[in-house]
Order: sequence, then C-alpha cells, then structure tokens
Amino acid sequence: MMLTSTGLYILRNQLRNLLNLTDTIEVLPVNNDQNSTENLLKAINTIKEQTPIAIRNFSSQYGSNGSDSYVVSNVCSNPEIYPLYGDSTHALVFRTYGPWWINLPSYQETKNFTRWENHFTSRDFIDIEFRDFVYECYSLNIYETYNPGTLEVVYVGKEDHYGNITWHRIWSFPQPFSIVLSNNEEIIIENGLQSRNDLFPDHIKTDSSVLQSLDSNTYTRHTCPPAARLPRIVKISLKDKISFPTRLVRLEFDHSTASYYSEIDTVILSGKILPTDSVLNESNEQREPSLTAIIDEQNKESSSSMDLSKLPFDILFIICSYLDLRSLIRLSSTCQTLHNQCLHPLQFQSLNLQPYWNGLTNFTIENFFLRHCTRTRYISLAWSKSLQCSSFNQLLNVCSNNLVQLNLACCQYLNGLYIKIIVNCCSNIEILNLENCISLSNVDFIPLKYLDRIRSLNVYRTKIDYRTLLPFIDNNKKYLEHINLGSCQKLSDTIGIIKLLFSRCTNLRSIDLWRTYGLTQNGFFSLVGSHFDTGEEKRRILNLSRDEQEELALLYSSINMPMGINSLINMRYLREIDLGWTDPPSGFIKSFVQQVGHSLIKLFLTACRRVNNEDIMAVSEHCLQLRQLDLLGSSIIMESTVECVLKRCLSLEFLDLSFCDKISNETISIWICRYKNFFKRSYSPRMNDDIYTEFD
Repeated sequence: MMLTSTGLYILRNQLRNLLNLTDTIEVLPVNNDQNSTENLLKAINTIKEQTPIAIRNFSSQYGSNGSDSYVVSNVCSNPEIYPLYGDSTHALVFRTYGPWWINLPSYQETKNFTRWENHFTSRDFIDIEFRDFVYECYSLNIYETYNPGTLEVVYVGKEDHYGNITWHRIWSFPQPFSIVLSNNEEIIIENGLQSRNDLFPDHIKTDSSVLQSLDSNTYTRHTCPPAARLPRIVKISLKDKISFPTRLVRLEFDHSTASYYSEIDTVILSGKILPTDSVLNESNEQREPSLTAIIDEQNKESSSSMDLSKLPFDILFIICSYLDLRSLIRLSSTCQTLHNQCLHPLQFQSLNLQPYWNGLTNFTIENFFLRHCTRTRYISLAWSKSLQCSSFNQLLNVCSNNLVQLNLACCQYLNGLYIKIIVNCCSNIEILNLENCISLSNVDFIPLKYLDRIRSLNVYRTKIDYRTLLPFIDNNKKYLEHINLGSCQKLSDTIGIIKLLFSRCTNLRSIDLWRTYGLTQNGFFSLVGSHFDTGEEKRRILNLSRDEQEELALLYSSINMPMGINSLINMRYLREIDLGWTDPPSGFIKSFVQQVGHSLIKLFLTACRRVNNEDIMAVSEHCLQLRQLDLLGSSIIMESTVECVLKRCLSLEFLDLSFCDKISNETISIWICRYKNFFKRSYSPRMNDDIYTEFD
C-alpha cells in the first residue's frame, strides 16, 4: 500500500497522540494476527454515516420531560419519518414558531437590549454527539419532515484532553447549501431571500400587527416554490472546512419565519472516521475572530485621522449606539477619542452577550467587561458556557444595584452558589430568566424567595418547587406581571402556587402553565370561585411526604394561604394564559373567561380535551380582544361554535384547529377566504403531492 505524505502525517499523529476518551465509544474489531499499522490505515479510511447517540444540551422542546413524543432525543435514530411529510410524535420539535410569540407583551417586556446584533438571529439550539470521531468530514444532512427552512448556523466542536469543547462555526445562512428531495434530486441554494407574501399566502392579512414585525424582504431557509411543503434533506457540505477530528455538532435555528412547528427526523454526519480510541491532536484551522481577540485589539490604537471624532459627544454617542458590540470594540481601537467614546460605560447600559456565547469567557469578563459595566442595567449571558463563579460574582458586583434584567437561559454551569450571588448582588433586579437551567436543583432556587422587586420570572423546564415559589410570590405580589412555569414538573404544590398567584398578584399580565404537572379537576375549580371539595384538597396534601406536609404547613401559615378563591375580578390586567396539556375540566374555561376574558389576547388550550362547546361560546362572548387561540386536540368542539369566535373576536390573528375532529378541512378552507386569519392545522405524515395546499 502506497502512502502519501499527508497519509504518513496522519498516521504519525495517530501513533504518537493516542488519547483515552472519557466517553465510552464503540471499539472497532481488531485481529491480533494483523499488523497494527494496517488496521489503523483501514480504520482511518472508513467512510461512515452516523446518526446521533446523545444530546449534550438544547434550548427547548415541545414534548415533556421523560416522554418520547416531540422531544430532542428523537433525532438519535435512523430516519423514521422521511420521506413522508407531516406532524409526527417521533420528530424533534422545538417549543415555538413564527412571529406570534415574539410580538406578545410577555416577550416585549424582556426586549430591553437595544444594541442591534444583526448577525445573530438564532432562537433555539441543539448540541449533538456522534459515536465516532470524524477526521475528514464530507457532509451534514438534516432531515426536515415538516415546515422546513429554519436552520441558521452550524458549529462543530473540538475536544481537548480534559473534555473541554471549543466550538467552530463552519456554516451560516445564507452561505450555499443544497436540498435533496425524496426523488434524490439535489438543488443548490445560493440564497433564500423571499418576500413576506411568499412566506404567507395571498389570502392572509399580511398587514396584521404580527406580520409587521417581519421585514418586507426576509431571509428564510425555504426553497422554491416558496415555503414548499415537501420533506427534504438539507445538505451542508463540510469538505475542506474542518481540520480537526470531531464528533460534536451544534445546530441553531430561527423559527420566526416558519408558518408552523418545524420538525426534524434525524441528523446524519458523513465522513472518514478515526479509530475510536484516538483523535488527532494537531490542528491548523482558521477561526473567525473571537470576542477575546477583538477585545485584545481595543488596546492597540491605529494611526488614522477621522473627522468623525470631531463630532459632539452626544451625536457621536448616538452613532456608536447603532453598532453591534463587535463593531463597537473594533472602532474603539482607531483613535483615543473614539476609544473613550465607544468604551464609555453608558454604551454598556444594555449588554446582550448571547450572540457571543462562544467567545464569552472568564478572561473577557475579567479583562474587559469589569471595566466597562459600571452602568449596566440589562445583561444577557444566555447560552454561555462554564463561566467560573468568581468571574460571575465580580461581574454582578460591578453591575450591583443598577442591574434590572438578567438573562441566564440554558446556562448549565449554574448551581446554588450562583443563585446566592444573584440575590446578594442584585437587590433591584426586576426581570430574571433561568429557563432550561436544568443543572439547578430544587434547593438551589430557594434564595430567590428573598428577591422583592421581580416583575418577570422565567423558570421554564427547571426543578423549582413550592419551597421557593410560595414565599417568592408572596414577596413579589405587588410587582409580578409575567411568570413562566412551563414544563416545571417538580412543583409538588402546583394548585397552591397558582392559587396564590391568582389571589395575590393583581398586576399579573401573563402566566405560562404549559405541561405543568399536578393540576387536578378539584384544584382547577378552586381557582375560579366554583364549588370544590375541601376534603379532596386536604387529601391532596396528605399524599405528600411527611417532610413536605410540615414544610407546606409552615409556608401556608407564614403567607396566610387562601383555601379557595371567591373571584378573579382583581386580575383585570391578565392578557396571556397558556394552559396547554393541563386538561382543565369542562366548565372551568367558561368561569375563567367570564371573570378575566375582557383583557385576554392569548388563550392556549392545547390538548385540553375536556373543553366543551359552552366553554368556547363563553370565549366568543367575553374575549373580544383575543388575538391568539389554540384549540389543538379539542375533539368535541363544533364548527358553529368556532365560527362564533371568528365573527365576534375581530382581532383574532391566529387559530390552531389541529386534530379537531368535528371541524372539516372544507370548512376551514371557506373560513380562510372569509375571515383572512391564520388557521393552523397539522396532519399525520403522508406523501404530499400538492405542495401549495395545506388542507385537503
């Protein structure tokens, strides 16, 4: 066998730099009678297509914890849906889609980051692990089987001896990619610029308040024809893009231009694999400038004269405020005047570091941000990796009492000590986001109960429980406006928590109870002043452990916990509620909207199968400002009932009627033309010949 110089180089590194990996990897069969060098050569020339074996981290999922429906781990298999097209429980599905979520008051409340980071549009991510290291990557194939076209960025991870990972961006939209259709036709995509009318059919009112948030020309990942309803494989070429062995891939998505939930069947990495007990240790890859490198540059003043520096301070300040953070720091290195202007603490009042999650390190915090964040009021560290407690503590100490908003979404390095630092340093904090911080235990959250100015709390998919929430709600009852308890399945006293919210928080604007566990029929009725069984309420508490009973008794006494609620009349500001997958009993929604429906703009009743026609008639009578209504899975709702909603709720922009068995596709087609609303209806995977027609 003849070896090229490159082959000898690879072989030399294989033999010299064998590493013991911390994760268990499948070992290739070895024949002891063969020469070890020949085995190695054979291994490194093996071309393999791999499906994921694990999910390292992710931002959200439609499915619930412990389930196998609509969860991110569904990509860890061979294709199960492709080449069919449609809604499948076996697919990966993220939590949100479209512009509807981001235009609600609950989202706008957290949108205080004014500096325009135009290069960052990702809203969800997933970190994927494959079994074998690939040293020569050919392609990455993403199997999209429902509402395709949301892939935004692709990274690959490089691991060191200690398991630390550095992420390298290798593709981002609109860089070229190809789409493989089910007939194996491959289409090269150069860009995806489309107009709003391409994304949303002509019969839709594209001048609605929701769609005004989208640019008239929006980059999307759809292929021609616009927003085609076809199963497809998005093929990202990796040839000559990666110069180190990898088995980690990170995908980022932007769902804001998707018409409905996007679903992914699987992800396949293709390339030549390495022997599973070794990796290459040398790399000459070219990386894009990191945040650390750019920060280093700010101390190097270049010799240039610019008339820009002669502008008055306030004018120059406004000009600089339009720059993204990377550009701002680069501009600071041009001259002393611009250095002082660009790095003035007022430029860092609003600091969104989420777009720089891959470059945000302890070094950048300690050597740059500590000097410039003395006036910071809003800061996002979302998606950041492994910030040391000392650096975190120093940063919050610098921000101190100025800090109003802190976003720590998906920061898996957090523990109880970080929470104590937040409470000790940020006494005036009003907006706190800890969504998907699954590394935190229920006990870790307890110090949050000492905060007393919170207006917005997001603890989606965390282990927070009543020990924190009951005293926290009581302590913040005058201020609390938005709370997200979605997918919190360890609350234990869910009814008590919601009862306290409804009875004490008179300024409450939104509450998300998506897939919240522990809501009973009796508990629901206790929330709206309806008759309920007090004996069952006592039995519910007796079913808890003795320690929990004792803790609840003390907490109930300290906060003067109400047994029931006579009326919700004090909740006059409630605008959004998500009861998806909580299945309230028949009659609850009727009582609820009779009391608070006048202000509601969003009502999600996803998979609430006991909601009946009387409930929805009450919605049509009392929720005249309603914009978004989700009735997915309401199998007993009649067409006449829904039409009453369409006739009376004139501001309605969004209506999901998926799996509503008594509503025909023909009727929906008529409604589409008559009412010009966004009707959503999913269907099981099928071969779809008509790519323009969603309802058949």
